[in-house]
Amino acid sequence: FMTRMDECYAEQVENLVVMPSADGKRVAAEFNIQGTYLKTDKGLPEARGQKYFIRVGAFFDVKEGKIARVTNYYNLPGWIQAVK
Repeated sequence: FMTRMDECYAEQVENLVVMPSADGKRVAAEFNIQGTYLKTDKGLPEARGQKYFIRVGAFFDVKEGKIARVTNYYNLPGWIQAVK
């Protein structure tokens, strides 16, 4: 996954806000991504160096002080429109 992401996208996280639960077992984060679409990712529009900006929500489960699960949410149709 990370190899494909590094090949296809150059992204910078901005405006990161982290919100842990009181017990520290779950964490939410909201942030913006400034990115460049470098190489066509399978099933997505052709890459031509397009710039894009998206907002992302991420949710983490933490077990024994380590991230056990990550789930990201973003507006894929909005991203596709931005890179067309």
